[in-house]
Amino acid sequence: MKLKKIIIILFALFFLAVTLKAEEPQRGNCILYNLEGGEVRLSDFKGKPLLLWFWTTWCPYCREAIPDLNNVYPELKSEGIELLAVNVDETKEKISRFIKHYPIDFNILQDKGARCVFSYGVIGVPTYILVDKNGKVRFKQNYFPQDKYKQLLTN
Repeated sequence: MKLKKIIIILFALFFLAVTLKAEEPQRGNCILYNLEGGEVRLSDFKGKPLLLWFWTTWCPYCREAIPDLNNVYPELKSEGIELLAVNVDETKEKISRFIKHYPIDFNILQDKGARCVFSYGVIGVPTYILVDKNGKVRFKQNYFPQDKYKQLLTN
């Protein structure tokens, strides 16, 4: 009887581990929304490297990052790297009020329901994720790798 319970528990743990196994996110899994309400899929950027910047309006570190990202955006754009500001589950109205005081020069997208956040395993904000042109995550941290982002995307 004891052996039977152990086998059942081991089977349950195995099943749980298999179902919770974190798979590398795919661009097509994320549906985001621009501030006009239009749907944007990360798969729309197939073949392009991406810098996903997950942020919120209440995050002081996110506010501090905006001028630096605005400054680096023209360089990223000239190198064919798309920079997307992915707001984590806040309303369009709240974001619109925020950007009047903290202008963002690049694409702002809403992650309604934080589905993309969960897909990429984002734990806190800000989080910077570099995704190569093949959709593979090359970097995920709470800081932007200013000096090595090109190297990370070409490896």
